[in-house]
Amino acid sequence: MNKIVIKPKSNISGKVQLPSSKSYAQRALAIAGMSNNKVTINRLIESDDCVAAQNILKDLGAQFDRKGDAFILNRGIDFDSNRNISINCGESGLSTRLFSSFALLFEQDFTVNGQGSILKRTMEMVIHGLKQFGKNVQSNNGKLPITIGGKISEFNIEIDGSVSSQFLTGLLIVAPFLKSDTYISVKDLKSKPYIEMTIDLLNHYGLKVSNNDFASFQIQGNQRIEKEIVYDVEGDWSAASFHIVAAAIGGEVELSGLLENSKQGDKAILNAVELAGAKVLWKNNILSIKRDKIVSFEFDATECPDLFPPLVVLAAYANGKSVIKGVNRLKHKESNRGLTLQQECEKVGVKIELLVDKMIVHGIGKPILSDQIVFSSHNDHRIAMAMSLFSIGTQLSFTIEGANAIDKSYPNFYRDFLTL
Repeated sequence: MNKIVIKPKSNISGKVQLPSSKSYAQRALAIAGMSNNKVTINRLIESDDCVAAQNILKDLGAQFDRKGDAFILNRGIDFDSNRNISINCGESGLSTRLFSSFALLFEQDFTVNGQGSILKRTMEMVIHGLKQFGKNVQSNNGKLPITIGGKISEFNIEIDGSVSSQFLTGLLIVAPFLKSDTYISVKDLKSKPYIEMTIDLLNHYGLKVSNNDFASFQIQGNQRIEKEIVYDVEGDWSAASFHIVAAAIGGEVELSGLLENSKQGDKAILNAVELAGAKVLWKNNILSIKRDKIVSFEFDATECPDLFPPLVVLAAYANGKSVIKGVNRLKHKESNRGLTLQQECEKVGVKIELLVDKMIVHGIGKPILSDQIVFSSHNDHRIAMAMSLFSIGTQLSFTIEGANAIDKSYPNFYRDFLTL
């Protein structure tokens, strides 16, 4: 059954090898698909989102092998295909918005579909952007499925980056392979670290993008990936955030596989736990997090909205009012995370207020658990992982329904967390 019973933990202690970053992995796969040379991607996590990205490459004509955790591309996508194309992105928001931009490489119908919660999420920023290129776009009232067709007639466009940076990531990956230079102006770009990650990877593949302080981008067309590429996917700071908070509220954890100088925005979790009183130490590429005291805090998560679930648990274990900014970034996730966190945390006596773009968490020091608590993940992987942390310092077990949601990003989360 799709549920798990989490037993109480008096304290947290142990070591965890973090899985590779699914955000870097999906980007690396997408760019690899553009190559006609061999590409090897090592440490590729088998999360649902990464499997979806590989299936999309296969649908686009790429050929590759898997050897252990290595992905070996032998041939890239078929740029000369004239057949109608259909891809299924599963529930991955990044793959959906990123691979929609691949329609710019083809003139025939290119249909993008998905499943589950992604079917309820808006695609307006993708539709508007592709239409500016001159593409014809049909949609289901602004949602999936969408079908894109026709020739490109314009290479100077403006997009809105306030909801998501994922479509921009797709455009930056595709633009080097278009027949003309592309100029992209961006209004109110959020999640700038994710664009830094995209440009970082493009540079690794030998591709160039001119970045004007994240307000505009100029990309030369007719570029190629000229050589064989080997890329090792770094550890996932989003996954690490849950273990970091677990240590901050309940003990001590050593984490390996992370880069201290990573461009991942979710590395900011270290700043948050330090504000809340935890001790942070790097030694020999091992990150050590240790509980000291737990105090309320203020933190701006606008550029790293995926940190909201673990941050809310951190705030719940502090006494007093914590303020987290960036709530407007939560509406278009796997669930409406602001409302979801409010609903689930109420079950353990933690009150959450949602005020415009701020979340106020009224921490109570220790959650109040009853015999009958059942959390719902709302089919949201980060909610499932966050609710698990409420087992720390309690004396009662509880159930999480929709527990398999973690397969989207971190299939081994329960194995790793429950061994601490």
